[in-house]
Amino acid sequence: MATSVVLVVAILTAISTVEASGDVSSGARSTRVRRQTGELRQEIPAQFNQIYQGSVFNGTEDIYRYSYMQNESSPRAIRVEVKSQGASEDYPLLFVVRQQRGILSWQVPLMIRGIYGYDKVSRTLCPMDHLQTGVKDERETVYLEVSAASPAALNYRVNATILTDFSLSTGQSRNFLVSPSQPQYYAYKMPPDLDMVVVKVSSPSNLCAVFSLQPIKCPVYDLDRNIEFVGIYQTFMKKAAITVQKSYFPNGEFYVVVVVKATDSDCTGEMETIQPANPSDEAFEMRRVKEVTVVVGPSITDSQYVTAVFVGILVFVLFYVVTFMVLFIQWIRQRNAELEGLAPRPEEQGGFQITQPATNAEAPINAQRTEPNYGATGWDRVKMPSVLDSAFTDGLSLNHITILGKKLSKNTSPSPEKEANISSNKPTTDPYSMGEQPIETKPGIPPTDQPNGPPMPTNPPPPRPAQSKSYPKPPMVHTLSDSSMEDDIDMLDDADEDKDIYRTKTFLYVADLARKDHRHLSQKYNLYSWNLLTISVFYALPVIQLVITYQKMLNTTGNEDICYYNFFCAQPAGDLTAFNNVYSNIGYIMLGVLILILVYRRDYTHQKKVDAGDRYAIDYGIPKHFGLFYAIGIALVMEGVMSGCYHVCPNYSNFQFDTSFMYIIGGLGMLKLYQTRHPDINANAYAAYASLAIVIFVAVIGVVFGTPYFWAIFTVVYVLAILALTAQVYYMGRWRLDMGIFHRMYLLIRTDCLQCSKPMYWDRFVLLLVGNIINWSLALFGAVGQPDDFASFMLAIFIINFLLYFVFYIVMKLRSGERILWVTVGLIIITLICWTLALSFFFKGVTTWEKTPAQSRLDNKACVLMGFYDDHDIWHFMSAISMFCSFLVLLMLDDDLDYTPRDKIPVF
Repeated sequence: MATSVVLVVAILTAISTVEASGDVSSGARSTRVRRQTGELRQEIPAQFNQIYQGSVFNGTEDIYRYSYMQNESSPRAIRVEVKSQGASEDYPLLFVVRQQRGILSWQVPLMIRGIYGYDKVSRTLCPMDHLQTGVKDERETVYLEVSAASPAALNYRVNATILTDFSLSTGQSRNFLVSPSQPQYYAYKMPPDLDMVVVKVSSPSNLCAVFSLQPIKCPVYDLDRNIEFVGIYQTFMKKAAITVQKSYFPNGEFYVVVVVKATDSDCTGEMETIQPANPSDEAFEMRRVKEVTVVVGPSITDSQYVTAVFVGILVFVLFYVVTFMVLFIQWIRQRNAELEGLAPRPEEQGGFQITQPATNAEAPINAQRTEPNYGATGWDRVKMPSVLDSAFTDGLSLNHITILGKKLSKNTSPSPEKEANISSNKPTTDPYSMGEQPIETKPGIPPTDQPNGPPMPTNPPPPRPAQSKSYPKPPMVHTLSDSSMEDDIDMLDDADEDKDIYRTKTFLYVADLARKDHRHLSQKYNLYSWNLLTISVFYALPVIQLVITYQKMLNTTGNEDICYYNFFCAQPAGDLTAFNNVYSNIGYIMLGVLILILVYRRDYTHQKKVDAGDRYAIDYGIPKHFGLFYAIGIALVMEGVMSGCYHVCPNYSNFQFDTSFMYIIGGLGMLKLYQTRHPDINANAYAAYASLAIVIFVAVIGVVFGTPYFWAIFTVVYVLAILALTAQVYYMGRWRLDMGIFHRMYLLIRTDCLQCSKPMYWDRFVLLLVGNIINWSLALFGAVGQPDDFASFMLAIFIINFLLYFVFYIVMKLRSGERILWVTVGLIIITLICWTLALSFFFKGVTTWEKTPAQSRLDNKACVLMGFYDDHDIWHFMSAISMFCSFLVLLMLDDDLDYTPRDKIPVF
């Protein structure tokens, strides 16, 4: 009796509550379900598109039976919507759907991440039409069971509808609303004529959502907690895209599933304050409703794919064809000239020139001198044609003559051999060129016909009379560092006595800095290429293994948030998701190999001339050292390899693969430009690569730990490095950081700053002043702005300094009366145009790993070239061409000096 009373009270309470709630979906009829007295389980024949309202409590159960006819030709799906405001987390309503091949269940309130409870839930049932192929006009029955464990009656509302537009069509868009508790999915089947399609989703809302492609099978994982279990998926905010090959899904059929996340933290990377849901707050659920548009479009065809790949490689094959044609024409001209007994000279080829070459009566940069000047050494106060020689002759005291702070004391006498050696090193034609041997005449050519050579003196100076007095011999002038260091070992008998003198003259010529044995220098510079080759092998092997592992992980898990592709232009090939981004790096490899071929040809030709005794190849022009050029070619090839590896799966963890060899290329370019006129004092390979390794290490630290403390330390170190490099360049390597630095700085300030009205090395001073202003500005910008992309910031420092030095080199070359051949001028113009185009595509940016994957997709763009290449691919093409042209300019920049004596080529 008591049980019957409780049952009657519960039914009356449910009826009154249902009647009070007049929330009925528009267009759907509402039916109130009444339970018979004492009936615990009732089955209700139900109709689609009709709302049923009822209530259940502990021990009771309502079962709704829906029937429909299957139609294979027009697949349909059932969508069930339930709502209950009286259910709670402790006493939820349980909904179970039984189908022929599966069961789907959920509860109300639907708990998302254990905190957010939604009292309105909509789920799409897995359609049987796609699973029972070959079965037509068969009736399917679906059962929806509602139950609860609550002691009190819980009211609910149920509505089931048939989705007749469940299938997506190629090229047609579909709009719908989704939320965390109301996911949506639709079916798509590729037409027979398509092998690849692109599924795109877009939304005007910034709410975080997940977009997934899943195979046609039950169950369909469409909730936040399980959508990542199967298929391919991405997080997105406003747009996303997935390119699908027919071979990935059986028969090219798949579901497109979309669900909204409970919070935006997965898309923004920022933690949000979690506020538990209030079931009575209708606005709570509306805040997480997202409007989504899905469209499935065709990708490029196989013929377009193959054409794009072929054109990409054909562009760089044309560079080979044009290069070999030019080389063949040049070989024909040289052979004809040799047959006629004439050799083409650079002056016959014309060129760009703004001043006339300096003569013996002129300093190279429009400065008159009547005697040698040794600015930083203090020897400029001694007015005599030869410093050491005249010091002994005139009996001057050497006690207070200093070289960068080191005194020369008199304690021994010069030997006749040494005195003769010193006298023989005196210049015969140019007062600024110390220690050079007189220019010998070429056999068969009169002295007056030496091309670009110094004029032979008509009245040679009379020999110096023998001295009757004996003067003390100056001690050996040691360098300011341990003489056992590799960069201080000279292949000269008197290297330790005249190195500081020659390198600190106010006006230097290449002859002053090309005194070391050419063979030993060539061996030193060849270490650049061999060391880089070794570094590349050991660096590339683990990189290749790592990126292959990343790609396999993406293919296995389906998580496309692992890699930062431009998904709106990702052309797959085999296991590679974005083959176009990998393939577009082929330009670096092909043009890098072409550079190696051109450098080898020059090296081979030069060596043949040297072996034949051609004095123009031995004693004229810029000293030919090709080791750095070989290293540059190898670096360009490796940039293509490493950039390709990076683009297999670009992300935060492997960004340094794409930039490491860019640092090396920039550093080698600056070293080569500096080596051109400073062959004796350029850095060795070990020091150069160690410095670049430190730069790469700092770049990684800056990206991973880019805190204000890091920026403060980096700025201080950067400024100190600028100052140290400034001193090194200003004094041509005759400066060293040791315990005597403060004393030498005092002497420097007292002699060169306080007693001079202008800098002793004016041109170097201007270059270093501008360089310091720019680099200090970069350091200040980094300290204040703290850019997110620290790797690009470091690369910008390299590029800016390289461009600064290159412009300075061009300006000084023209000011010195030298010419730039017209072919080199044309290459410079082409290079500037290519770099401008390349950077314009680079700054468009289609991805960024500094942000979350969803935020990065906001920058994704469609293909812009042949439906295959995006903006970043064009950057790869144009930057490869730009670097190739840039290195050709370096290779040919001083070809106008091939017949100019080295004691006529100024150093700057």
